[in-house]
Amino acid sequence: MHILVLGATGRTGKHIAQNLVSAGHTVTSAGRRDPQITGVTFRKVDLADTNALRDIAGESDGVVSALASGKGNPVCSNVARAVSGMNGLRFITIGGAGVDVAGDQKALPDRIVGWIMRRVVPAMLADRQAELAVLQNSRVRWTMLRPPRLTDKAASGTVRITFDTPASSAISRADLARGAVDALGDDALIGRAPFVAA
Repeated sequence: MHILVLGATGRTGKHIAQNLVSAGHTVTSAGRRDPQITGVTFRKVDLADTNALRDIAGESDGVVSALASGKGNPVCSNVARAVSGMNGLRFITIGGAGVDVAGDQKALPDRIVGWIMRRVVPAMLADRQAELAVLQNSRVRWTMLRPPRLTDKAASGTVRITFDTPASSAISRADLARGAVDALGDDALIGRAPFVAA
C-alpha cells in the first residue's frame, strides 16, 4: 500500500513511518520538514492548505496522522475536514485517552486526567474532539486510536485494543506505532475510536 504519514518528524510519527517501511509499504511524508527517514519520500505541504492536502492524500491508499495540535493551531480537525469527503480512504489518527466518546466507561483516574487536560491544554483537546466529530460524519474509513500517556521505552511487543476504558496508564511510542500500522488492515476498527495500550 501507498501510505501518507503526517507528523513523521515527531517522536511517534517517526516510529510509524519506520514501521510502515519495514512492513514493505510505500511511504510518503508530508509537512513542513523532511523527516529524513530511509525509504520515506518527502513532500513539502502546508497542512493548512486543504486543497493541497486533499491532492496528496488522494495519491495514497491510506493516511496515518500523528500530528499534534496546539493553541491557535487546530491542525488535526483541519486535516480531518480536508479528507472528510474522500470516499473509502483509510484514515488512522492518533488522538488520546482524554478524548471522550459515547459509551466510554473510564475509571476515576482516567476521568481525572481528562479533567486536568481540559484545563491545562483545552485547545488541544477541543481540536481532537472536533476532529472526531468531523470523522464521524465523513466518508473516510477512519479510526482514531486513543493512547494513554506516551513513553519512549522500548517496544513491549504487545498492543491491547479496548473500547470502553484504557487497559493501562501508558504505552511506548514504539508500541503505539505498531498499533497504528496494524490498524490499517483491521476493518473491525473502521468507524471506531478504541483505546490502545501496551
